[in-house]
Formats: sequence, C-alpha cells, structure tokens
Amino acid sequence: MLIYPAYLTLKEDGDKIAPDVRVTTNTPPTFIAITEDDPVRVENALFYTLALKQASVPVELHVYPEAGHGYGLRRSKKLVTTWPDRAADWMRSRGLLTRE
Repeated sequence: MLIYPAYLTLKEDGDKIAPDVRVTTNTPPTFIAITEDDPVRVENALFYTLALKQASVPVELHVYPEAGHGYGLRRSKKLVTTWPDRAADWMRSRGLLTRE
C-alpha cells in the first residue's frame, strides 16, 4: 500500500518511472491513495499506476481532491480520511482480510 507516494517518477524526464523503482510482473498487487493537492505531485501515483497496469499487476488507485500530504490515519471532514476504509475493502476483495 502506497499512501501519498513520492519519488516514483522523474518529473524532468516526462514522468518516466524512476530508475530505482522496478515494476515487473512480480510486483505485488498495489493500493495507492493520494490527493490532487499533494506537493509531491499526483503524477507519481498516476504514472506508477500505468506502469503497474502495463505489467499486468493488479492496482487500485484513489485520488482525493484535497488534504495535502501527511494526513495519515486521523479522521477529519476531508474525503481522504476514508482511505483506510477503501484499503480494508481492497484487502478484503483480495482475500487478505476477512470480516468477523
């Protein structure tokens, strides 16, 4: 799970995947959450998601409108604070969590 991920792409090189970030068919299924106003640039998540899809890696991406960077797990009135619920739904759908 990548929450407000950074340093995945090279802005100065057309947002190509960074050389130290390897995406292969063995990359684990990935859940990503980020906000449009994150100063580390939403493009990191968008282009990484595309790379995962091209490698046939299951990925779920959530782009929230606002909250910046570092919102973590604290609840607020911002929509992004629902990301842990979405992550739990994703883990359940992959058989990684079961309801009690």
